[in-house]
Parts: sequence; C-alpha cells; structure tokens
Amino acid sequence: MNYLKVILMKTRLMNLPFMLLFFMTSCSSFKTTPETINETTRKIVSKNFTVVVNYAHPLRMKPVYLTSEYDLRIKNDSAFAFLPYYGVAQIAPYNPSEGGIKFAEPMENYRMTPNKKKDGWNIQFRIKQTTMNYEVSMDVFNNGTASFQVSSYDRDPISFNGEVKK
Repeated sequence: MNYLKVILMKTRLMNLPFMLLFFMTSCSSFKTTPETINETTRKIVSKNFTVVVNYAHPLRMKPVYLTSEYDLRIKNDSAFAFLPYYGVAQIAPYNPSEGGIKFAEPMENYRMTPNKKKDGWNIQFRIKQTTMNYEVSMDVFNNGTASFQVSSYDRDPISFNGEVKK
C-alpha cells in the first residue's frame, strides 16, 4: 500500500512543472495592455465585433471544446449567430439541419454598460424570429475575451466562451 502512495506522489510531482508551464502560457496569451483595452472598447462602442467561440457550456452537460468555427457577430443594430446547441429542447426542429442557434436579425432592447469591476462591458439584447426568440447576455473583457449566455423559452440556456475579433 505504501508503495502505491509513493508512485502516486512521484507522478504528481513529475506532472507539476508541466501543469505550471501550461497555466503560465495560457494566462499570458490574454494580457491586458492599453492597446488591447482601447481596441476592445472601440469595437464594443462601435457595435462592430465578432466573438469567435471555442467552448460551449451546456446547462446539464460537461463543457464542450469546439473544433469547428462558431461565432456571434454584432454589426450596427443587428446580430448574426452560428452556434451549436447542446442541451434539452422542448421543441425539436422539423429539419435536423436547422439545429443549433442560427440567426441574422435586428437586435431589440440593446443595452451596453461597463461592468462593476470596470474591466469590461455587459451587453444584453433580444432576438425575435418567427420560430424562436433569444435572450443574449454577454460579458466582454478588456483583455479581448468574452463569455455569453443564450436563452430561449423552448431550450435550456447555454453559455459560450471565446475571443473578440474584428
């Protein structure tokens, strides 16, 4: 039994430098510089930005790393989304190719406010389609990252994480 504990401890100690290196490099890729803050603020205020999504967080499932390119674009007074959906839907689409979250519609009730920590923006808006209505609540941070949640009456909410791009 003691031999097993020693092996486990050695394995953990050997992996520690790799884990530290991973966390150091992953955190350094999102540095907040004055240039990043100004560029992010300019994009948000002008309502001209794209959030390229790399993680989906369904309500009742584990997070999903996305290997295909999905995004949410804000352009003037409209929003365009091509996002996957994982979760429970009360109404399934008639055509399986119509799954996911897809819209290209004008935004309603658009609100943009600085967040409480003054390190980014809170953005909220509604999308109304003939078949589905969505509520989007987004946090965009000065370091160029973003997270947002998409809710509707017919589906469980789902959250996404990504990076702000032009």
